[in-house]
Parts: sequence; structure tokens; C-alpha cells
Amino acid sequence: LFTQDARHVTPEIVADTDLLVITRWGNPIEGWCPDPFQEGQMENDGYMSKELEESIVDNVINRGMGFMALHCTCWSPELKKFTEMMGVEAIMHGPVQDVSMYNFNSEHPISADIEDFVMPLDENFGVILQHPNAVPLYETLGAQDKRHDIAGWALENGNGRVVGLVGGHTYTAWRHKTYQKLLWRGAHWAIKRNIPELE
Repeated sequence: LFTQDARHVTPEIVADTDLLVITRWGNPIEGWCPDPFQEGQMENDGYMSKELEESIVDNVINRGMGFMALHCTCWSPELKKFTEMMGVEAIMHGPVQDVSMYNFNSEHPISADIEDFVMPLDENFGVILQHPNAVPLYETLGAQDKRHDIAGWALENGNGRVVGLVGGHTYTAWRHKTYQKLLWRGAHWAIKRNIPELE
């Protein structure tokens, strides 16, 4: 299931989900609405209600739902429980720039055997690991801002697993074969399944 509007994601849907993946955008998506026609300005989708936040946190920690926080999902400072569940404190990105991805964790199944590469034209979000079980997957270096960050992490939190990968501001990330491998592996690890090879 896929939606561009958080209002369609209900606690009932979350309760029946094995893997929830969020790529946050906190404002209305320009030029898109759920109806054939829209009169006047689009309403903000609200990103995440308090009820939805509670549901996601409960389903990850207690039920064992897998969760992937992609790109700017890490930047949710107004959602305290959700941020604690992700296990990190986010660092806001700088300019859109080439981002070197390096120092891949060879001990973790998501990042093992991944070689350093450059992601063209991306935002370099970073995180500070806050949860004691959070494990870094890789680091980044922005070509312009020269900022070194942890930009991927994995966390076993209660009965659930959380994976964070912060690339993805432009299409280049989603089409990059190595980044696709990280997404593939992260999704399988988050739901506690064996990771097949991505062809």
C-alpha cells in the first residue's frame, strides 16, 4: 500500500502492517490532491496525528512491526515518542550537494560488503545515535559543507526493528543501485527475514 497523504494512514492499517516505511514531507504536495478536482488551497496533511504517533510506536516496540525511516523522516522534533522510537537525534541538512557515503559497517547484514560511493545531488541529513542499541551503518561527507555525519542506522527496539537511511532528496538516490541494495536489505532486516540477493 502507498499513500502521499498521512491522513489515510490509520491506527487500524498500522496494526495490520508488517513493515511501515515513511519518507517525510510535512507540507501539502504541490499539484496533488486525493480528489479529481480541488477548489482553493490544499490543506496541510498534518504529517502525523498524536493518535497515529502512538500507534506506530506501540506497534514497533510491543507488536514487533518493522519500521524504515527514509530521508527526512529523522527530522520530526515535534514528535517526541516517535523520535525516541527511532533512537536518534536528527541534524538538519545543508545545501543540495554530492554526498560521499563511506565507512560502511561490515558487521551488519544491511551494510556488509558495501563499498564507498558518491550520491549525486542529495541533502546531507545526519543523526546522533541516542538509543543504546542503535548501530551505525555508514557515514557521509558533504562535498560543499564538508560535514561528516552518521547517516544510516539500525536499531532493535523492544520487539521491533528500526532502520534509518537518510539519502533521498532527489531521484538519484532511488535509482542508485547501491542505495537500492541498502533499501532492500534494510526492509528484510526490519521484518526479521533472511535477506535474498537483489537482482
